[in-house]
Amino acid sequence: MIPIAALAGIIVGLIAGGRFRSIFYKRFRLWPMIAVAFICGFLLSLSFFSDYLVSSGQEVFWRTVLAAVQLSAATVFLYANRRKPGVWFILAGGVMNGMVIMLNAGRMPVGRLVLRYGEQAADKINEAPHYFLMQGGEPLWFLADIMPAFRYMLSAGDLLIMLGVFLLGVYMSRPIRRKAMNRRSARQTAGRF
Repeated sequence: MIPIAALAGIIVGLIAGGRFRSIFYKRFRLWPMIAVAFICGFLLSLSFFSDYLVSSGQEVFWRTVLAAVQLSAATVFLYANRRKPGVWFILAGGVMNGMVIMLNAGRMPVGRLVLRYGEQAADKINEAPHYFLMQGGEPLWFLADIMPAFRYMLSAGDLLIMLGVFLLGVYMSRPIRRKAMNRRSARQTAGRF
């Protein structure tokens, strides 16, 4: 759902007069931090990595550590880029989701409403190493994936992230104005001397 929100934002930005090539000229600070966050999330989603952690006997510890590193890296990246439209929404949603994941041993609880999509949906949840079906009493359960939407389960954090990603997508297609501003300031500076 988040990639759909990004694509919708880019399309709205293009319809509003943006340019596709502008996407490739946007600059982000501390971008390696988001790469660290994606790597941690990727590791948490791998079945064989999860099996390895289970066999080591320290699954809860390492899943929690990876979730904490993922949340920290994403937070640093988003805070460094906080002036871009939508980033505060992404940051708030990411922190909400990250706290739920960290307090649930590196896994996101999924509400029992997923059963309305059939037993195979519940089976997919149980097969995914970074999700689990809620049994009741999970920490911050009200921020977990409890809202059904289009055969998916969403959290309040997901909704904020989607809003932020949409706004960021609109921004991404806006033309760069850096060069025009630099020429203007150069002319003003040259006129002073």
